[in-house]
Amino acid sequence: MDGNWLPDDPDPSAGPRAAADLPPELRAFIRPDDTSPAILELYGPSDADTYALAVRLARLARDAPGSRARFQVCWVPVGAADVVPDVVLLRVFERLWAGLPSQAVYDMLLAEPGGLTETLIRECRLAPTEGPFLVVLDGEADVELLRVAARLVEGTRCRVLAMSGVRRSATGVALAGYEVSGGGGAVGPELSKPATRLMHRLASWAGDEADAGVAAGLMPPRSRTLAAFRELRLRGLLRETRPGWYRLPPSHRRAPATTALDRTLLAAALDGSADLQEGADAYADLLVRLLRSGNPDGETLLDRIEPQLLGHQSVFRLLRMKQSLWQHTGGWEPLRTVAAVAVREIGRPLPAADALAAIGSPHATLHKAVAERCAGLLREATATLDGIPDETSPNGWVLHTRAALQCDMGVLRGAEKLLRSAVEAHQVRGDTRGEAWAIHHYGRLRLARGDLEEAQKRLEAARHMFIGLGDRQGRAWTETELGRVQLLYGSHPEALHGLRKALALHLSNGDARGKGWTYLYLTLTHEGSGDPEQAVRMVRMAELVLREVPDHLGAAWAQHYRALLPFADRATSPTATAWLHSAMDRFSRAGCLHGLAWNTLELADLWRREAWSPAAVAGGLYLDAQRRFEDIGDLWGLRWTHSLRAHLADPAARAERAPLTARHLVTEPGAEFTGGPLFPGTRSRVRLTLHDDRSTTGTASRIALRITPGLDHPWSGTTADLPRLTARATPLTAADVEPAHAVTLTPSPRDPDGAEFLFTPRRAGRHRLLFTIEHAATATVLQQVETYIDVIDGEGGTPDTALSPEALRRA
Repeated sequence: MDGNWLPDDPDPSAGPRAAADLPPELRAFIRPDDTSPAILELYGPSDADTYALAVRLARLARDAPGSRARFQVCWVPVGAADVVPDVVLLRVFERLWAGLPSQAVYDMLLAEPGGLTETLIRECRLAPTEGPFLVVLDGEADVELLRVAARLVEGTRCRVLAMSGVRRSATGVALAGYEVSGGGGAVGPELSKPATRLMHRLASWAGDEADAGVAAGLMPPRSRTLAAFRELRLRGLLRETRPGWYRLPPSHRRAPATTALDRTLLAAALDGSADLQEGADAYADLLVRLLRSGNPDGETLLDRIEPQLLGHQSVFRLLRMKQSLWQHTGGWEPLRTVAAVAVREIGRPLPAADALAAIGSPHATLHKAVAERCAGLLREATATLDGIPDETSPNGWVLHTRAALQCDMGVLRGAEKLLRSAVEAHQVRGDTRGEAWAIHHYGRLRLARGDLEEAQKRLEAARHMFIGLGDRQGRAWTETELGRVQLLYGSHPEALHGLRKALALHLSNGDARGKGWTYLYLTLTHEGSGDPEQAVRMVRMAELVLREVPDHLGAAWAQHYRALLPFADRATSPTATAWLHSAMDRFSRAGCLHGLAWNTLELADLWRREAWSPAAVAGGLYLDAQRRFEDIGDLWGLRWTHSLRAHLADPAARAERAPLTARHLVTEPGAEFTGGPLFPGTRSRVRLTLHDDRSTTGTASRIALRITPGLDHPWSGTTADLPRLTARATPLTAADVEPAHAVTLTPSPRDPDGAEFLFTPRRAGRHRLLFTIEHAATATVLQQVETYIDVIDGEGGTPDTALSPEALRRA
């Protein structure tokens, strides 16, 4: 909400129109440079007239000409039934910081409630306002609140404007008073029966503020109540406390005789008819009242509104609940678990895990396992789940969390059964949110299995459920996974759009871990779309964020990708090796067997490509990678291992590199995968070899062309019925190529089955050639390959070593 927001002037045609028209004591109060008392209390018999003057003063203070004469106004409602200084300070803090929590606010979530007043005063003073602020306390502020308000503005040019029915004094507080004369507002036309009934309900309700949806929960049916609410608003009988939220004036309220209205509102929250997201503040206040009275329905409501207590949009709401509950009961035990979960969901899993361990209940232990998973400590999370006592009926949250851990580890055996059982358990208990998370993880499982169509369908269903529940965290993570589906489909523009949308949601939630993982997937999207430099920028950001969380698993994948990205810091082999070894340590710490297997494979391939490296080193690593993939049943990784290991005898050979997205797949036997990277060995590659060390002007050089089928390609068998292909070479620069016609060849790595061309450059410099491969019988173009050769003149000279014919030989 805008920190400078003010309610509409109830009577804009009456009263002073400018600061010069005000009485001297009021005029002095709204000038920041004057030495008037820091607190002014407006009092009088008519709360309507007092309120109208407060609005007018606030507007004149906010809109004064000249920046040094202007206040930033902070309008804060003070509930008649719940005047807790810390709660009011939190509202001031939220307005001054425009709803964006500082680090200190996150620290308060797990801190003990006593002693936070001084921290809140300090943080309010540090708010980045353009000038002094004026706090308007809209409601009856008691003497203790006035003392705290005095400490807030002491020694500053800031001011506090309070309202009351009678003049008061507070020891040690420089409190000025101004009596507001008037006889109250005129009596208007009689209200309709629904409006009268609604006003009576709001007057005797234990709550304070309400929006239209909350009013409908207090007095169904909805359609009639919405019209009655609008009537009260237009008649000025409801005062706006912030955009969309209203309450009755103090003179219209009375002490609640029963809790019947709270029970009506609770029923609306639990039967699904209430909008818990829009009315979250009212339902949070209702929850505090239930917890204060020991009502057993409090735990049920807490579970239902938990999504509205997570994320940085909700941190102030949760803190207000915590301080209010502690002030009235001396404890805050019912909120300790959700406070720790809130800390976890902003990307601080380790402090959350410590706090949850101290609580020790089965529910807290479950959330501790989730926190350890968020920290990338997969083995510890699994052990924590193992320590939760068995329940009479299956616990869907335990089941789907265990399956999520298996997906993270890449060990998918049994995960589908767990998730099916989790969905069923959630449905039996009527736990829609748990069901949504189980479906989300089922989508992740299908994605890992290569079933992209089913993965997309499940994730879209989960997203729809999260939106309906108002679960921002669930929606953000599901959008991230849907972006990953598009990435594996190879639809890079769609993936980029989806992941940017997910990133915006994570940023809105204040979720550092979600931001880091989205950066990681954006890395692969930019790499796959041919933008390696942007990919490198993204992977650096991902590593930085995920190490800070810390998320060992995410940081391990970031270092793994960073080692393999082209042009990553112009990385040398020792640098890439160091990154892979660092990633290996983190994968081991995380307990991610899938990451360890892929990291071992890439280390083996890196050693294979080094001419000075003993073949036994790479060979041993290939065998280690093979064993690791076999242990987790990853056929996809096994096929890549076999494909890359086949080139061990020829270190200079340019083996097919495993796409970075291949790490996202752990396919099942017999699975068909039509999206994203192909299985290794299913491609045939065009291999070009320059048979002369140097190419010079006027001298013919021999270029051999062979078609090399992959290990799993239909043309790779010795008895295969191989087709006849043709190859044509076309110079794109000043050079001659013979023969000028197409040459017939057979797909085979053997020299006799290939084709040979003579290349004669007519000038020095870089030359480009285009080779076209066609199917001889149908004249279908199968592939075109463009390459280059750097040529020196015939009198001698040395070409750039980085662009020499040797580079072509390895290409």
